[in-house]
Amino acid sequence: MTRTRKLTIYLMRHGHCEGGELLRGRTDVPLSPAGLEQMWEAWRSISDDIDGARLTLLSSPLRRCTKFAQYIADDMGEFFEMPLQIAPWLAELNFGEWDGLPFAELEACHGDELMAFWQDPLDITPPAGEPVREFHQRVVTGWHSLHQRMLKSDKDTALLVTHGGVIRSLMSEVLCPDKLPAAGLFTAFDLPYGSIMKISVFASEIDGEWQCSGRLHWTF
Repeated sequence: MTRTRKLTIYLMRHGHCEGGELLRGRTDVPLSPAGLEQMWEAWRSISDDIDGARLTLLSSPLRRCTKFAQYIADDMGEFFEMPLQIAPWLAELNFGEWDGLPFAELEACHGDELMAFWQDPLDITPPAGEPVREFHQRVVTGWHSLHQRMLKSDKDTALLVTHGGVIRSLMSEVLCPDKLPAAGLFTAFDLPYGSIMKISVFASEIDGEWQCSGRLHWTF
């Protein structure tokens, strides 16, 4: 007999950060007060939606994510199954030598290279940066590993506190499994600070192996 499960996974992008308009990537900057409030507002929407479920809580290791994740883990433990888990696979893309530079400086000093990267991020990599193809594989591998861990337990709901690039990569995997993301998903899709994405994962156990498919929820 085939067993089925449904997992519900919320993705929260971090809020606005200190430091002005720059290419953050792995640059470890703190949230601004406005960014912290954006995340509290996002959390209120999620807590209203979960209907008493207890969540597995994972965060990127960068402090613009971990600070808020630790707040809710410490202050609202009744919502969570276990302590906060720091997940390196949820970290943002590493932009190498461009990481942390203000956009004005990037455009002035590397304008042509920057434009080429935005137009073709799959095949052009910033100097000493992380290739987008490798980034996507890192994120997708972590995503599938999370599914399997949840399916081996009785945990059905999770919250991932992460970054815009990671969320876009996961959206691509849900929409077009096992394919590289389209460049436009990184450049033409607005994903504001404090955004939330909800993904339902439908799993069927066939011959002892779980097969999963996902569905995006734009509003909830």
